Amino acid sequence: MGSLEPSDYVWTETQPGRWERDVDEVEQFYTSLEKRYEGSGRYFFAMTGYISFSVSGTDQEVEDALRKAWLRLRYDHPSIGSRVEYCDAQKKCRKVYEMVPSPESQQKWLDTTLCIVPTKLSGLQWCNADPPVPKLPTLFLIKSRIPSRGVFKADLVLRCHHDIIDGIGTLMLFNNLFKHAAKALEQGDAYPLPSFGNEFTRLSPPLRVAAGLPPVLSAHRQACLDKIISYNVALKKGVEITSLPYRKGPTNPGKHQRVAITLSSEQTHRLLRACKALGLSVTHAYHTALAIVIRDLQKRQSRPRTVRYISHSLINERPHCTEPYDSPAHAVSLYHSTSGGCLAIDLIVPAASIGARDRVFDYSILRRREYMKVASVVRQFYLRTRNDKDHINMVPSYWAMGTYPYPPDNHTPPVPKPNDHPSVSISSIGTLDKTISPIHGAFELDNPWVTGEELGTGLGLFLGTWRGRLTLSAAFNDAWHTRNEALAFLDRCNVITIQALGA
Repeated sequence: MGSLEPSDYVWTETQPGRWERDVDEVEQFYTSLEKRYEGSGRYFFAMTGYISFSVSGTDQEVEDALRKAWLRLRYDHPSIGSRVEYCDAQKKCRKVYEMVPSPESQQKWLDTTLCIVPTKLSGLQWCNADPPVPKLPTLFLIKSRIPSRGVFKADLVLRCHHDIIDGIGTLMLFNNLFKHAAKALEQGDAYPLPSFGNEFTRLSPPLRVAAGLPPVLSAHRQACLDKIISYNVALKKGVEITSLPYRKGPTNPGKHQRVAITLSSEQTHRLLRACKALGLSVTHAYHTALAIVIRDLQKRQSRPRTVRYISHSLINERPHCTEPYDSPAHAVSLYHSTSGGCLAIDLIVPAASIGARDRVFDYSILRRREYMKVASVVRQFYLRTRNDKDHINMVPSYWAMGTYPYPPDNHTPPVPKPNDHPSVSISSIGTLDKTISPIHGAFELDNPWVTGEELGTGLGLFLGTWRGRLTLSAAFNDAWHTRNEALAFLDRCNVITIQALGA
């Protein structure tokens, strides 16, 4: 857990050119989770950020522009040069930044963290082929194999530990990168390179500092936290909790995978219009469908029974941060939270004799009525969380509640056994065009997405819209799920949502 002394969160020079600070609760959560699975050789929730682009220019011109832009980001966002280390002397995790004062050290960093990948795979295929997670945030450039006269086409992938950056921050970083790449390409040798030496002043603080959170909860907020903990515990008593079926047998995680389904512009427009008419957000609509799909996957028995779907929401907390931390100037940060209280929805699993298990194409009035009933619960949950004025102050405690203890001697623990009762989460990254401009000078961007490395038995869904088309994607681990299973789950979510809303 992070320190309770505010001064410990201040970046401090511990030796010439080396700056350190304590990690806070959200950073510690991801560091501890990664440590827990270290024995697998993989990194839980490691970030993958992806974007395709095309631009007129030679390979040399475009690659030089990207290198200049990446170096500029190291100056503007020095936290991309940071990492989390365990301090043996202090017995805790610290965030560390080492300066690159000389042209030689800057070039070494560039050579290490901007890599051109020699592969016959597409960028999408490469992301599903167990790509590395280097010590520092690293860009991988996968050039198109299809020759295009005078046009450079490629995919750019960011791989990074999740205790350095989150999903929204990754998208912000891409936008900043191509803003500078466009200028560098246009100006060529005239593009000014940054003069390093004062970049440490722009190192991003943890969420506690960025949002101005008090070091300890007030008595009132502590009482609220105790009630939330009791409520969450009570939700799981005396009722069957829904569980995602998975392939049993493997005990260690395999490769993280991502699949996606993108709706047409017309389908997306109809869906957005239907949601607006009902007072629902797209996230409400899909979280509703997700709960129903999981219910439909539960094993049927001789009699109908009640099951409970339990979930939470993920929240971008940048709007709650003070200037300049609420802006893309501090993209390389973890400024997000999870809801404290759980979302709980009771659903009926029909008896085995009533209809087929697969009810995807059920257009009945009862089916739609059930959807709207669940959607009302989901909507109220999201609005209650959004309108909770105390939520931001409780965020560090919420993260601490779910954090595994970090090994005191920094040893690698045994890999946890697979979770026998996995669930499915959903994260909305919103309208991506509002975060990433599709056009930056000569660069045309396409298909941006982010995901976190899934090493568990569950699924992580991501929802986003780009250029008027909605994409629903799933992250899963191939030790326990197949590509077809994940795609079928996404398809069920789409069909149920579209049918229920009449879109």
